[in-house]
Amino acid sequence: MPAVKQNHEKTDVHLEMDHETLLQTLMHEMQDGVIVCAPDATITLFNQTASDLFGGSHSISHGASLYSLCLQAPVEHALELLHYQAQDKTGALDKRSSIQFMNAATNKGKIFCCRLSLLPFQTENAFIIILKDVSNWYRPDNILSMKTDAFRAPLTNLRAALENLTEHPEMSPVMRSAFENVMVQESLHLSEAFDSLDQACKLLMQTQNHLTEMNSAILFGFLAKHFQNSTVNFTAATNKTATVKVGSYRLLLVLDYLASRIQHERMLPELFCKTHIGEKFIYFDFIWSGEFLSTAIVEAMLEEKLLSSTGELTVASILHSMGGDIWSQQHEHSSSTLRLALPLAVGIEK
Repeated sequence: MPAVKQNHEKTDVHLEMDHETLLQTLMHEMQDGVIVCAPDATITLFNQTASDLFGGSHSISHGASLYSLCLQAPVEHALELLHYQAQDKTGALDKRSSIQFMNAATNKGKIFCCRLSLLPFQTENAFIIILKDVSNWYRPDNILSMKTDAFRAPLTNLRAALENLTEHPEMSPVMRSAFENVMVQESLHLSEAFDSLDQACKLLMQTQNHLTEMNSAILFGFLAKHFQNSTVNFTAATNKTATVKVGSYRLLLVLDYLASRIQHERMLPELFCKTHIGEKFIYFDFIWSGEFLSTAIVEAMLEEKLLSSTGELTVASILHSMGGDIWSQQHEHSSSTLRLALPLAVGIEK
C-alpha cells in the first residue's frame, strides 16, 4: 500500500509539472499579456508580453503581488463573480468560464481589457488573467476624439450666423443671404461629421470584447448577494431568464452610485430595487415613495464621473457601452421610479 500511495504522489507531481509546462508553452505563444496567480494574487508565472506591458523584468517578478501592477477592485470583483457562479444552485446552463472587464495599471499609465479564469486543475482558487493594452482608445488623439472635434467648427459657425441673424434684423438682404448660406453649408458639414462619427462608433461597438454574456439568473443572484447587507432592498425576477451582455464590475458601480444618489437626493433611509425581464430589455427599477427625479437631476447623474471605474468614465458612457439607458417616472400614490434598461443579448428563456 505505501508503494501505491507513493506512486500516486509521483503521478500528481508529474501532472502538476505537465500542467505548468503546458501553461508556459501556451503563454509564450500568446500575443497578449498572461499572468498566472496563486489564490492570494501572488504571481507564479507570466509571459514576455506581460513583462513588456508593465515595463520589463524590474516591474514584474515571481512572488510579487498582481495588485502591485494593476487595480485590485476589478480583479476581486471578477473572482467573486466566478466563485458565486461556481456555487450557484439555480441550474443556469450558460455559466461563464471567464469574466471580461477593464482595468488599469497602478501607475495610471495604461488601461487594459482583461479576461480572468480560474485554473481548473488547481485544488485551490488559483487564476489566470489575460491583459490586452487598449490605452490608445483613451488617448486625446484617438479616432473618436478626432471625429468629435470635427463638430466644433460647424457648430461655432452656425451659432455665430444665427446670432447675427437674430440680433441684427435690420441687416441688408445681401448680408442676410450670406449668413443663411453659411447656415446651409455648415449644416451639410455637420451631417458629414455625424456620418463619419457614426461609422467610427459602430466600429468601436463591434470591438466591445470587455463585455461578458451572462445569464440573468446568475447576474441577479450576484447582485442580490451584493446588496444583502445594504440599505437597498433588492428583489430579482425569477419567473424567466435571459442572456445579457454586460461589464459586470462597471454595472455594479453604476447601480451603487444610482442608489446612493437617489437616497441622498430624497433623504431616504431605504430604497427598493426590483428587476424584471421584458421582450427586449432587462430592467432595474429603483422605487421609492416621494417626488420623482427631474430630468435635470437625471442628466447630472449621467454626467457624473465614477472615479472607481477604469478610465474614470461617466455613468452615461458606461451605460452606452452596454447599450443601456435610464429615465425617471412618476406613478400614482406618490410612488417614483428610476429605471435602468439593458438590452438582451439573445431571446428570453422560459
